[in-house]
Amino acid sequence: MCSVDLQQRPIIPFGGPAAVVKCDESKFNHKAKYNRGRRPHRQVWVFGIITTEYSPARGYFTIVDRRDAATLCPIIEQCLLPGSEVHTDDWGAYRNLARLPNVCRHKVVVHARHFVDPRTGVHTQEVESCWSRLKLGLKRKKGIRREDLQAYLDEAMWRQWRGGDHTQIMINFIRVFPQHFNVNTPAL
Repeated sequence: MCSVDLQQRPIIPFGGPAAVVKCDESKFNHKAKYNRGRRPHRQVWVFGIITTEYSPARGYFTIVDRRDAATLCPIIEQCLLPGSEVHTDDWGAYRNLARLPNVCRHKVVVHARHFVDPRTGVHTQEVESCWSRLKLGLKRKKGIRREDLQAYLDEAMWRQWRGGDHTQIMINFIRVFPQHFNVNTPAL
């Protein structure tokens, strides 16, 4: 249901003039403990782009087959309003982001040297924090099937953008539910 609501009422594009967005990719795989248990069939990469206009940060997350510029740049372009400043690590796919029409400035932190660039203050810690929260949720669920991962990411995005506290999440859920199941409810 969260996936459908995000399609009908998209959260993207975001950013824009004076907005800073941060991009990163992360591997979402089951880790075998002590070399026991099942092995992952293949690597699952998730690309994320978050806006720091809100606290906590809100973002857009999607599974990607490859982490190259041909895959990531169209997603970035789709997510951003013109005039956005983008912060990334030094992954090669991000090398030409400043050429994208909606990107006014691209700043890079080289993680091999620093987590926070001491000269510019550029970092990707908010998006790293998002990965941590998303993976903690998966750990609490004791993992999910690969085919359910995008729905999990959609729910996380829905909660970030439509949520708030638990009461507000329930109110928003109750508003969305009837639209998908032809249920009549009193106005909230």
